[in-house]
Amino acid sequence: IIIFMSSTAFAEKGQIKQNGFFAGTSKVLGDDKGNFTIIYDGMLGLKALDGTTFGDKSSMRCVGSIVVLGGEGIESGTCVNRFEDGGTATSQYKGVFGKMLRWKYVSGTGKYKNISGGGTASIKSMNSAQEGIVHSYNEIVGNYNLN
Repeated sequence: IIIFMSSTAFAEKGQIKQNGFFAGTSKVLGDDKGNFTIIYDGMLGLKALDGTTFGDKSSMRCVGSIVVLGGEGIESGTCVNRFEDGGTATSQYKGVFGKMLRWKYVSGTGKYKNISGGGTASIKSMNSAQEGIVHSYNEIVGNYNLN
C-alpha cells in the first residue's frame, strides 16, 4: 500500500482568543499642552480562551511607543511570542492611541517560521501597584496559519 501525504494535510490554522496582563517600564517626554511620547518595554503571560489553544501559556515581550501631538495619538510596536516548544512568532501592531489596535504576524522560528495572520488587540490601562511600572489588561483576538 502506498500512501501519499502532502504538507497541507498537517496544516495548522485557527482562531486566536487570548488575554493577559502586561507589566513593563516606560519613559515619557512631553510638554504641558498634551504633546508627548511614551516608550514602553514589557512582558505578558498569555492564556487561550473559549476553547482556543493557540499560544496558551506563552510569553510575549512587547516594545512600543505612543506619540500624541495636538490631542491625537498613534500607538505602534513589535511583540515576540515565545511558545512552550521554544519557537517564536513576531508581530507588529499599530492604531489610534486609546482605541483597538490592529496587529499582524511578520515572522517566526521553528514550526512558526511561515506564520501569517493577524487581528485586533484591546488594551485597558490599570493603576500599577509599583511606581515606574506600567500595567494593563490585554485581550487579543484574530487568526493564524502556519503554512
